[in-house]
Amino acid sequence: MQAVPTHEALVASLHRLFVLETADGRRLEVRLAAAPSGIAMDATYVSYSATFELPFGLWLPQDTYRITAPDGMSWDLLATPTKPNADGRANLTAVMHYQRSTDTV
Repeated sequence: MQAVPTHEALVASLHRLFVLETADGRRLEVRLAAAPSGIAMDATYVSYSATFELPFGLWLPQDTYRITAPDGMSWDLLATPTKPNADGRANLTAVMHYQRSTDTV
């Protein structure tokens, strides 16, 4: 298990279904709605996010969730509720912000 998904992997999986697992073991299909680049602290950091659209009528709190990609890779990510869609569907967003390895700076 990688610590976080790469930005490239998220962009390649836009609009696909992921599995989100809650602490109590519920497994939900969520859609990766967006994976925008973020603003890093400086050139030595990487920043991007992943916004997951929840099933209609479901809302989840900020928490750490196990999120599994269509290719089977999974991560434990802290996700926070963000602005709902125009149709009222709730979203959870995880932000990745980490220092680049010294070989990529």
